[in-house]
Amino acid sequence: MLQWIAMAVLTAAASLAILAPLYRARIGGAAERAAAAVYRDQLAEIDRDVARGIVTGDEAAAARAEIGRRLIKEATAGDAPPARGGDLRLAVLAAAVGVPLAAVALYLALGEPSATDSPLAARQNLPLEQQDEAILLARIEAHLASAPDDGEGWAVVAPVYSRIGRHDDAVRAYSNAIRILGPDADRESGLGEAITAANGGVVTNEARQAFERALALAPGAVRPRFYLALARGQDGDTAAAIAAWRALLADAPPEGAPWVEAARAELARLAGQAAPGPTQDDVAAAAALGADERAAMIEGMVASLAERLASQPNDPEGWMRLIRSYAVLGRTSDAAAALARARQIFAGDAARQADLAALARSLGLAEREGG
Repeated sequence: MLQWIAMAVLTAAASLAILAPLYRARIGGAAERAAAAVYRDQLAEIDRDVARGIVTGDEAAAARAEIGRRLIKEATAGDAPPARGGDLRLAVLAAAVGVPLAAVALYLALGEPSATDSPLAARQNLPLEQQDEAILLARIEAHLASAPDDGEGWAVVAPVYSRIGRHDDAVRAYSNAIRILGPDADRESGLGEAITAANGGVVTNEARQAFERALALAPGAVRPRFYLALARGQDGDTAAAIAAWRALLADAPPEGAPWVEAARAELARLAGQAAPGPTQDDVAAAAALGADERAAMIEGMVASLAERLASQPNDPEGWMRLIRSYAVLGRTSDAAAALARARQIFAGDAARQADLAALARSLGLAEREGG
């Protein structure tokens, strides 16, 4: 019986952790927007590091996956139906007022401010209500060691492992919960995410299969779709990744979500890659040239792309490539002018406008426009 009380305490703690983002999303999402801004800057910094050669493509992909994981965590409530205003206010009120009052009352009844620190072994012998999460986790682990077929126990402890960074343990816990209790979308998504985190942000084939199972159980769920789009980009299937990101963004909530910025930035990056670029022969020829000749060759290729777009402007990927090329060459004014021209051409296309806005932010052009 004691272990079930411990599980209930951990579940309550996890529920409270989810309550805050739900409340923030309902009242305007100021904190979510702040988080999205931070992650957007991180994505832009990754692109700049790649351009400078500081990080490799694989390292950048792993970093983008980690940023996406954090944003998905910020938007955990996005897959669930929105709570009614009255119910949500009552829940927030209970969490904000009732829980602290109850904690104070419990502390006044049981606490001892003058007590000295207790070692782990001593704290394990304290009454349940006086034990912290680490002790409760240790008790659950001891219970699972003696009752390894307790599926509910594994289901409770799996997200706790993920939250504290014990990703290998999270993989084991999710796998056991699925084996014993059967699959559901949350468990499969959690498993895929834990596998991805354990592999440094790379969506492995095993993780992809978990996300695909989750999506089959809950069509339209954000978390598996996000990671599957990321996986396609990591595999080099640029066209499929672009299509997946666009489909995900098309289903984004009207008020937005933290993961939207990461999705748009990844889409902008992939769209830039998909635009026509130099052939292998061009690369080989450039490698044989001196620095000045190579620079002139690159300038010529960019000029050729600009000339083609002037006569064939209905090429969004081409404009993305041109804007990015100007920025890499340090021709910021030309990049801003090309951005403005592309926005005029695709004025009625919301998806293209979103792509251009994400690209502008990743290259620092948005700040230039604002300044």
